[in-house]
Amino acid sequence: MAKRTRTTHRVALEVEVVDDPRAAEPEDWDLQYLLRAVRAGMAIPLRTIRGLVIDSERDRLSRTLQAFADDLDESVQLHWLASARPWPSISRRLHPRPNIESLVELEALQTAIREVAARLRKKGL
Repeated sequence: MAKRTRTTHRVALEVEVVDDPRAAEPEDWDLQYLLRAVRAGMAIPLRTIRGLVIDSERDRLSRTLQAFADDLDESVQLHWLASARPWPSISRRLHPRPNIESLVELEALQTAIREVAARLRKKGL
């Protein structure tokens, strides 16, 4: 039998919430509150969100920016791929698509973000 190991993963969860003006905002819930809300039917999990999950309270700023740049780069590359050749399965997911000028600007933005992240990392941030 293969040995099991534990790893940590981040998962973003979209939930439908019954509004309660007396309760904390869902963005402020801790895990225990979320579990109680789900059990009580006050929060209904709708889907997991694929992609970038940032913990702005605990991640270093350089790591957050690097992750954002990586995610942006992946998205831009998908849009370039979809605009270069008609890939039906990709094209359907990416509508509406940015124009070429916007894609060039997004590439420049992700490059600038990487540079800032590298400077912050050198400073220990």
